[in-house]
Amino acid sequence: MDNRREREYRKKMLRERMIDSETLERRREEADEREYKERRRQYRRVKTVVAALLLLLAAGGILGYRYYSLHHRYREYAVKWEQELSGGSFSGYEGCGENVIKYTRDGAACLGRDGKEIWNQAYEMTSPFVQTCGDFAVIADRGGYSLYICDEDGCQGVVTTTLPISKASVSATGVTVAVLEDTKSNYIAFYDKTGTKLQIEIQTTLSGNGYPLDLCISPNGMLLMVSYVYLDEGLMQNQVVFYNFDEEGQNIKDRLVGGFRDYGSSMVPRVRFLDDTHACAFAQDGLRFYSLENTVQPELVGTAELADGEQIDSILYSEDHAGMIVSGEGGRFLKVYRSGGKSAFETEVDLEYDSAEISGNHVLLYRDSECRIYSMAGNLKYSGSLGGSTEKLICLSEKSYIQIGPQSIKGLELKK
Repeated sequence: MDNRREREYRKKMLRERMIDSETLERRREEADEREYKERRRQYRRVKTVVAALLLLLAAGGILGYRYYSLHHRYREYAVKWEQELSGGSFSGYEGCGENVIKYTRDGAACLGRDGKEIWNQAYEMTSPFVQTCGDFAVIADRGGYSLYICDEDGCQGVVTTTLPISKASVSATGVTVAVLEDTKSNYIAFYDKTGTKLQIEIQTTLSGNGYPLDLCISPNGMLLMVSYVYLDEGLMQNQVVFYNFDEEGQNIKDRLVGGFRDYGSSMVPRVRFLDDTHACAFAQDGLRFYSLENTVQPELVGTAELADGEQIDSILYSEDHAGMIVSGEGGRFLKVYRSGGKSAFETEVDLEYDSAEISGNHVLLYRDSECRIYSMAGNLKYSGSLGGSTEKLICLSEKSYIQIGPQSIKGLELKK
C-alpha cells in the first residue's frame, strides 16, 4: 500500500515537473517573441526616422538647388569652341530645333550645336526671310516666287509660285502656308513638306475678309490663325480669324471656326501659336491670348493691356510664353506671360538693346557685346559683355549659349 502511494506521489511530482518545464519553455518562447517584436518595432522606427531624414535631406537638396538655379547670377563666361563663318551677302540667323539656320541672298546653311555645317542649300533670292517651328524651317523670298521647306536633314521641298510671296509659316510637321499677292485679291496657299500644293486655298479681299497682315499655322499643321485688315464703312479695322483644317472643321463653312473683331482700329501686325492649343495676338494696344482646346470654338482667355501713355517697343514669344517690352513715363518694363495669359514676371529694363527674344527658357536682351539674360521667374542670370559683336544669341541650356557674330560662331558657357 505504501509502495503504491509512493509511486503515485512520484508520478505526480514528475507530472508537475513536466508542466513546470513546459510552462518555463513557453514563457521563454513568449519572452523571446516579445523581445523579437520589440526589436522589429525599434528597427522599423529607426528605419522610418532614417527614411524621413533622407527625404528631408533630398527635399532640402532639391529646394536648395532650385533656389540656387533660380537666383544664382553668373559673373563670367568661357568660350568652349569657335568656328569661322564664310563671307557673303549676310541676311540673318534663326534657331531651328537644336540647330541654327544661316540664310543669305545666295543660299542657306544649317549649323549644328558645335557650329559645324550640317547641310547647305543654294538659291537666289532678293529678300529672303525664315520662319521655323520644331525641326522645320521655311525659307521664302518676300516679293519673289520661291520658297524652300527644310528640316535637319536638308531641303525637303521647293515651291515656285505664280504670284509674289508676302508671308509664310511652317508647322512642326512641315506643312507650310504662304500668302500670295494679286492685284485685286490675295490667296493663302497650303503645301506639304515636299512642296506639293494641297487642295486648300483661301481667297481674301480688302472688302471681304480683309488683307492678311500676318498668319501662323499651328505646330500640328491643323489650325491657322490670320490677322486681317478690312474696311468697315470706309474705316480700316482689324480682326483675328481661326481656321480648322482637321476633321472637325470639314463641315464648317470655309473651315472658319472663329473670328474676333474687338480690335477696332488697333492693328495686329503679329500672330503666333504658342503650342497646338494656345495662341497670341500682338496688337498695338496689348496682347490677347486664345485657347483652342475646343478646336471649333476658339476662346479669348486673357489680355495684357497697355497703361495710359505706354507703347510697345518690342515683342517676344516662344512655344509656351509671350511677352512685350513697354515704355512710358514710369520707365521701360519687360512683361512676360504664360500661354494662358497669366503673368510670368515683370521687371524694369534699363539696357539699350537691339534684340529682345525668348530662347530656350530664358529671355535674352543684347546689343553689340552687351547682354542681359533673365530666367522665366524674372531673375537676372547674367549681365555684362560677351566679347565681340553679337548678331544672334541662342540659349541651349541654363549655362550654354551660341553667340553668332559677323565673322564667327562661338559656343559659350556661363561660369560662377
